[in-house]
Amino acid sequence: MSDAARMLRSYAADEWRALAVAAVATLAVVISYLARPLPLALAVDQLLDHDVPFELTAGDWRLLVGLAGLVLGIVLLNTLGSHFADDRLENAAERIVHRLRVATYSRLQRLSLAFHERRRTGNLVSHVTGDVNAVGALFADSLGGVASAGMLLLGMLVVSLVIDPVIAAAAFAAAPALVLIAFRYQPRVKELAKQQRTVAGEIASLSDESLSSMRAVKAFGAERFEEERLERKSEELQRVSRESSRLEGRMSILIDSLGGLALALVVVVGVLRAAAGAVTIGELIIMYTYARRIDRPLRGLARTVNKASRSLARVDRVAEIFASGELVEDRPGAFNGARARGEVELRAVDFAYEPGRPAIAGLSLHVPAGQKLVLVGGSGAGKSTVAALMARLYDPDAGQVLIDGRDARDCSVSWLREQFGLVLQDTILFTGTVAENIAYGVEETTREAVVAAARAASADSFIAELPAGYDTMLGPQAVALSGGQRQRIAIARTLLRDPTVLILDEPTMGLDAVNETAVLDGLDALMRGRTTIIITHSPRLMGTGDRVVVLEDGAVAREADPARGLVETPSPIA
Repeated sequence: MSDAARMLRSYAADEWRALAVAAVATLAVVISYLARPLPLALAVDQLLDHDVPFELTAGDWRLLVGLAGLVLGIVLLNTLGSHFADDRLENAAERIVHRLRVATYSRLQRLSLAFHERRRTGNLVSHVTGDVNAVGALFADSLGGVASAGMLLLGMLVVSLVIDPVIAAAAFAAAPALVLIAFRYQPRVKELAKQQRTVAGEIASLSDESLSSMRAVKAFGAERFEEERLERKSEELQRVSRESSRLEGRMSILIDSLGGLALALVVVVGVLRAAAGAVTIGELIIMYTYARRIDRPLRGLARTVNKASRSLARVDRVAEIFASGELVEDRPGAFNGARARGEVELRAVDFAYEPGRPAIAGLSLHVPAGQKLVLVGGSGAGKSTVAALMARLYDPDAGQVLIDGRDARDCSVSWLREQFGLVLQDTILFTGTVAENIAYGVEETTREAVVAAARAASADSFIAELPAGYDTMLGPQAVALSGGQRQRIAIARTLLRDPTVLILDEPTMGLDAVNETAVLDGLDALMRGRTTIIITHSPRLMGTGDRVVVLEDGAVAREADPARGLVETPSPIA
């Protein structure tokens, strides 16, 4: 069984009550559909078997009233059955979509950073939105459609065989060919649907990338370039969509032609059987009605199978997320104890983002609790990678990362996240108020604690000048704030978390002297009493460290004296 099938089965199992009610209601709809020609057939056989004109007897009137009641009963049965079937399937689909969307988003949150870096944001967003909605459509539309069409075909076949097997054979002569056509085209329909979703995801990613980097697009005058990139992808999507439409058109022509052939056979064979006295006129009406409508469930079945194939292509995309083994998970019995002292050590660590291209090779580094370590080196030397390994944003390919002498992989992820605080060069602010951004990731806090953290980060003064102070709404770009102001909000956010180990990755890069001074004041409060790993090229920030370690090609090259810059010292790497 495929991953997608197992996933669908597990979610369907939780909705068995709703699906059972929907199945009974669908059966009622099928019975009402099969009974539709019955009142007319009875009227022809029982009331119209006289020479015209004729008068209705009292018994004829009673039968006519009964037939009218039967028509109303059939309509009522169909109406109620359709309502309950649609209602239960829609409600079940909504519950499934809700649970699956939350589960998919949760899974994406727990997948490793390496997984996310290899995938485009637009594609991942489409998993949580369009792909998950397709699962709901599969249950609400496709499941009910297939069940209804299948039961209706079976019911027509059974009733037809009871009335007359010869006419039944004529009516259903084309059925095997129609089913074969429907399922013959299904793999290609599914493949085209998968291509459509892939290209649509690429369009979403291109749009997200371009619109979120609009400042750079306009700075380079690349508007036309971006338009052409999206236009090419849109043309590709248009081509695939056209091919899908042509395929469905060919199926429709074949189904209509075969359905017409079956109807012609029923007319010829039916008249011959009625002339021979094998069936009544009323029974022939029933058979003709079924033959005339047999293309509807067959067409519906084919169309629903195609729709289900498109939905299944999207279900496969969701299932891939759950099948991915790139999880940062807790080991059994993972440590989740008291606050760490802050001792960090890398012991003979190897790490590569891609096979054959090592970013870190055999690196060993010890940072005692409370020490401020400055990491310097050229671009690609491995500075940010070392910091990311310490915080367990990645796991090493070989060697160990130790926190207080304990392997980081033996610690619970939630505990590790509480011990580490990161202040990066590019501060990420989220849609929400200033206060909400400072309190981001902290489950329980107070306004007083938020203000205290902002004051310690030298941010309170400029926040007070904002239109609504701490209640000023910020967007992801926060264009109304300067780089230094955004960094001070990030520092306040980290102060509120009160981590044991602090990682500063170029926090003053690109700031002018005034903003750098303000940020350094905040960083001084933040670093006090904490183990700190500082990645910087700023001489002022470098001077706050206790040690300077120079990295080259993913390995420790030498140690330097913070007070003297990058002059090599004879002291060993502790």
